[in-house]
Amino acid sequence: MRRRSCASLALLVWIYACSASARTYEVGPGKPYTAIGAVPWESLVAGDTVLIHWRSAPYKEKWAIGGRGSAALPIVVRGVLGPSGQRPVIDGNGATTRAQLSFWNPDRSVLKIGGSNSPPNDPSYIVVENLDIGGGRPPATFTTSQGTSMPYRDNAASILIENGDHVTIKNSIVRDSANGTFSAHESSQILIEGNYIHSNGRVGDIYVHNNYTESNGVCSRVPVA
Repeated sequence: MRRRSCASLALLVWIYACSASARTYEVGPGKPYTAIGAVPWESLVAGDTVLIHWRSAPYKEKWAIGGRGSAALPIVVRGVLGPSGQRPVIDGNGATTRAQLSFWNPDRSVLKIGGSNSPPNDPSYIVVENLDIGGGRPPATFTTSQGTSMPYRDNAASILIENGDHVTIKNSIVRDSANGTFSAHESSQILIEGNYIHSNGRVGDIYVHNNYTESNGVCSRVPVA
């Protein structure tokens, strides 16, 4: 009983320490960060939250998430809705990439989870919600973190989960890419919940889909009111 109490106390101390060090990054007009690429994505830790505020113009940016959260302290990327409930729009067509990021296959996604050198390639307990993401398919192009222009691949996705576990995508609009959401076989415990996924695909191509899942443990559901 004493060992269990000590273990529980140690866990509480760890959660408190992580909570104390967790930060909130606010992006948008009049906020500390005016661009998504200004957020230090390569160094997010458990409990960190990125709030992307709606604005009338789309954010033409793309990025990767690779940090490791926990069940108690996930890493959260949340869109803050506009005055009429509008989600912040993330447009991959003409998007730029933060210079400090380094992730492979940048032409496969607008938002990528896992598959990176910087941030560290160890994503876990990631929540993405309230965003409107699209624009990831040819002939659209983007600028890499090295500053070069590149077209998207025929199988690019609005959201690509290349690896990681306990990733949640919810209450978002996922549209106008080759694939909408794509979760690869090295990912696990993926929840796709309450999203509007539409207008993805390519004419004459049967290998791209609104929701393409290869993960070990996927739950896709619409909440019941």
